[in-house]
Amino acid sequence: MRSSFAGLNTMVSGIQVHQLGINNVGNNLTNDVTPGYSRERVNIVTTPADSVYGLNGKMYVGSGADAASITRIRDSFLDKHYWHDNSSKGYYDAKQGNYNILDSIFNDTQVNNQDVGLKSSIEQFWKSWQTLSTDADNMDDRLNVRNMAQNMTQKIRDMAGKLQSQLNTNYNHMKADVIDINNITSQILTLNKNIMMKEALGGQANELRDARDLLVDKLSKYMEVNVQEEKDGSYSISSNGSVIVNGKANLKFALEPVNNTTYGITDYNLTFAATGTIFNPPTGELQAIQSNVTENKAYIDKLADFSAFFLTTFNAQHREGYGIDGADAVINGVTYPKAGTTNINFFGTNANNTTYTWVGDTLAKEYHTPYIQVQQNGKDTVQLRGINIINQLVVSDKITAENGVQYIAAKGANKYQKDTPYTDGNGEQVVKGDFINADGDKVDNADRIPANDGTAGPADGSNAVLLSTLFNTSLDKAFISDAVKVAAGVLEKNAAGKYVPTDKFSSTGSESLYSYYNDTMVNLGTAASVTNNNVTKMKAIVTQADNMRNSISGVNWNDELAEMIKFQQGYSACARMMTTMDQMLDKLINGTGLVGRG
Repeated sequence: MRSSFAGLNTMVSGIQVHQLGINNVGNNLTNDVTPGYSRERVNIVTTPADSVYGLNGKMYVGSGADAASITRIRDSFLDKHYWHDNSSKGYYDAKQGNYNILDSIFNDTQVNNQDVGLKSSIEQFWKSWQTLSTDADNMDDRLNVRNMAQNMTQKIRDMAGKLQSQLNTNYNHMKADVIDINNITSQILTLNKNIMMKEALGGQANELRDARDLLVDKLSKYMEVNVQEEKDGSYSISSNGSVIVNGKANLKFALEPVNNTTYGITDYNLTFAATGTIFNPPTGELQAIQSNVTENKAYIDKLADFSAFFLTTFNAQHREGYGIDGADAVINGVTYPKAGTTNINFFGTNANNTTYTWVGDTLAKEYHTPYIQVQQNGKDTVQLRGINIINQLVVSDKITAENGVQYIAAKGANKYQKDTPYTDGNGEQVVKGDFINADGDKVDNADRIPANDGTAGPADGSNAVLLSTLFNTSLDKAFISDAVKVAAGVLEKNAAGKYVPTDKFSSTGSESLYSYYNDTMVNLGTAASVTNNNVTKMKAIVTQADNMRNSISGVNWNDELAEMIKFQQGYSACARMMTTMDQMLDKLINGTGLVGRG
């Protein structure tokens, strides 16, 4: 037969579970602003029933309730959805920050009503040549050409320096990220071990699980992660196929320095510290930084392309003109008195008759980018790439020296004026009145190329006119000689000494300098705009994903207060029921057995 006091035990269990429920509500309300906290729920179950016997045999009477567990209200699917979207957001956030810097470097807008961008500097240089072409012996105009050239080259070098600084900033950002990632995975490893230890005896270590999920939230910003919960409660987290942390260990990341002379910086490979194996992070901030490094190098290459135009194409055309210094010119063994110095580079160096030629294909296997081939006295010396091309772009010391502006080769003479005919390098007969280029080779009349016979007067600006047209005219439409096209990389001499087209492009492709620059800026603006749109989109998506998680895991005061009232009423009812049972037992014990007492 069931004990007379069994009802009291039933009510005691009710009081205890309702008190636990009240305490749990208090814990939820206390942590409503705790980052990463998941609201908890007491799972109440009935306790095993007592056996009693009645008229028809055995029966079972409930013995009360007890708490089976306290679990987090958490949706793992929504967590995975958030971690995936947060990686994409981290990627576009880092890309946007880099584009903001690029926009400031290539800023062609006005500041204090003054144009400050590279486009403005190039235009001012171009206009200075147009002005000089009308009166080529005007010393003020010549000084202006030199000053505008120095302003432009300084602007290009300054921009390249800022891009190098941004590359270093990218790598410093990556260094900070690697430190943060290693700290996060170490903390997750510690939590994994503590969770396994605590849960080995039953129950869930909810506060430790919340802390671990919050760390995964932070980790997902840096790279896309795949999270798998093991049977022992630990997380196994992998990225791009590599397990970076589990219940036993975590893989540390490191950055391996690599000297890069092409861009004048130190590159860093992201590796696993223990093995040195290169790690390629999937979508996330780390991948964005690596993409930023590649893109910033590409814009250094763009500046190098602009610089290469002036060192190769522009220089070659400048060499075909004459200065007004009054020196004798010697062409094909014939001396032209006071014709002016020719074959002068405007940019770079003139030492040892230096020439610059653009090479658009890959001759050296270790490189995969075009370069400038530098020759001195007709012999190859060095190859220039990237930042080294930009550093070479200075106004030559021949022109920057005292009275050096006299060597600016604005002057030209289009016709061979001597009575002595000769055979040019292509086997063509050249006679008086023929058009020739700086090498003395005969050219078509339509080309109107300034030649080296030095008969033009000091005010002649024939070469200045042609040089100014190179800014906005593609090479296939410019009136330039084959020698200039060879320097630009679109022609070459075959074994027979004939000029033949190549399948290569000049440093500005098949476009003029202006078109190439404008296309570069349009591409930059488009990429930045697309990234800004993606940042806005991903911010909304991540916010929505987080809101969905919070709608399930977050503490809702209305829900908690309803739970509080429920447990309070249950607690009061159980207590009242216990009082009633106590009164009944009191009557049974103290109020029975009095009949017949005298």
